[in-house]
Amino acid sequence: MKRAGVMAAFARRYAMPLAFLGLFAAVWTVQALVLPPDARHALIAWASTNLSNLAVNPVGTMVASAFVAEGAQGVLMVVAAIGLFPLTRRFGNLRAVVLVAASHVLGTLVSQGIALVRLEAGLLSDSVRTIPDVGPSYVLCAALVAAFLYGRGRVRRLLALAGWCALVPVLLDGLLALQVAAVGHLTAMLAGALIGGLLLLLERRRTAVPAAAGIARPGRVAGA
Repeated sequence: MKRAGVMAAFARRYAMPLAFLGLFAAVWTVQALVLPPDARHALIAWASTNLSNLAVNPVGTMVASAFVAEGAQGVLMVVAAIGLFPLTRRFGNLRAVVLVAASHVLGTLVSQGIALVRLEAGLLSDSVRTIPDVGPSYVLCAALVAAFLYGRGRVRRLLALAGWCALVPVLLDGLLALQVAAVGHLTAMLAGALIGGLLLLLERRRTAVPAAAGIARPGRVAGA
């Protein structure tokens, strides 16, 4: 009973990363063991956050793309654990969801928005509208950066930094050429840092108000 209670408490505390990893693992299993190659390609094409899909199904595409990957799912799951668990420990489930979801959306909109501008300017071919663009990398970029900057515990923060350092050469490859993925990764990193800082500031303000009230109350009594 005691062990079950500990496990239940752990599941409640880390509901967000556990749910994310569970869904990602489930999709990975379906991709690897259930779907034939043609169906896997069709799933990736359907979930890609490219210009064509965003024009007709932006919300569904945004959600689905975070759980579908073209490969390296095992590595992505390890990196997700390194980033999402410390992030949730620091901010809680709801605020962690807000941070990674907003970063994922911003990474997508900025990168695809730049691609659209370049397409309209004649700098890209029309094939950019249907490029495959799936995976949780925008989520993981934001989580790793926020976990390193604002997480609790030196070991957890260093693990997040190590994960980020190991991946950043790949994540930002093509940035100078304004490739979609690289622009999205950089945007998600900046969003994770900024949103995490904002959440931390709001948290400190909430804790400062009761503390200030507790200091002021004895003063009023003494003054009376």
